[in-house]
Amino acid sequence: MKTFSLLLLLSSFIFPQKMFAAWENRTMRMDNANRQYRIYTPLNYNPAKNYSLVVGIHGLGDNMTNFGNAFWEFQRIADSSDIILVFPQGVDNAIIGTGWNAGAGFLGIFPSENVNDVAFINAVTDSMQANFPIIKSQTYLFGFSNGGFMVQRIACEANERYAAIASIAGTIGVKITTCKPERTLPILHFHGTADVNVGYGVTLFGMNVENLLKVWIENNGCDKEPLKENIPDTKSDGYQIRKYTYLNCNERLVHFKVNNADHILLTKDKNDISYSEEMWNFFQPKRVPTAVKNLSAAEITIYPNPAKDDIRFDLQTVKNIENMDVNILDYSGRLVSKLPANNIGLYHYNTSNLPNGIYLLQVIGKSSAVVKKFQVIQ
Repeated sequence: MKTFSLLLLLSSFIFPQKMFAAWENRTMRMDNANRQYRIYTPLNYNPAKNYSLVVGIHGLGDNMTNFGNAFWEFQRIADSSDIILVFPQGVDNAIIGTGWNAGAGFLGIFPSENVNDVAFINAVTDSMQANFPIIKSQTYLFGFSNGGFMVQRIACEANERYAAIASIAGTIGVKITTCKPERTLPILHFHGTADVNVGYGVTLFGMNVENLLKVWIENNGCDKEPLKENIPDTKSDGYQIRKYTYLNCNERLVHFKVNNADHILLTKDKNDISYSEEMWNFFQPKRVPTAVKNLSAAEITIYPNPAKDDIRFDLQTVKNIENMDVNILDYSGRLVSKLPANNIGLYHYNTSNLPNGIYLLQVIGKSSAVVKKFQVIQ
């Protein structure tokens, strides 16, 4: 009995049922340079569940660590709402610090103007979707300042990965001369009227807020006159907030005008609203329910399980399997192998080189994901 109890105790360490929230830094090789990004996996992260992905882009002179820490409220939301956060890092520029090729600049100075940051951020998003149990249609993007300009550039040029974006104190940069995306998407924008870095009415780096909104009113087919709402002024912070919700849009458009606010973030402990909370409230209507649609774990057969030298995954009853991603993950959620596209649905996989342990077969459709466990015992 003592031996059994000891083995049971050890197994709880080897195969944990719950995991703690964690930060992890990763590096990606991109255009002959090592690029970094920082991941937050929420409290009790479980790779057998489905998660939303939120990508956050820092401002000029900032970095992924400081920016991730600044959004501590989003970490709390992530812990309770099944969200994984990722914060890419810009390239360091001599004199002006770390920044993004957002098309925003002045006097001929444009941060990272020879760097393809649109491709880098989208590559980070692709990597996260491939390596974590993320529902692709629940992927969102936000940025602050130079990062806000960056997400607006992506919204204009390459927005197909994102269900919605939010920009804080960053508009469309002066080098972005046209913004006519083939695909419209929901847009949320926050801006302080006393912002001396990126002015509300006049900014040298790109569009002012009025012209930014005009672009998205046209792109999203909204009525020109918004619904105006004054946010109750309950905190002694000196700011009054007005919310503008544009009506009859093909995709939503919302603006928070923060009177008297400078180039700052608002948090619920000090201010009338939290930017993190408002972003998630805005993103959520675009979420796809986590319940599986047209894809069921019952359609997936794994044998033999436990496996020794080889294993078979039978997905022959899954419709449109050729259009789905089929991955093998370890129990921490790291990608072990990406199985090739297969229009039959029967996979034969050699497990002889896998260490003993619990693994996951992940099948990701357009709007759903299913995970089934299997074990390898050599």
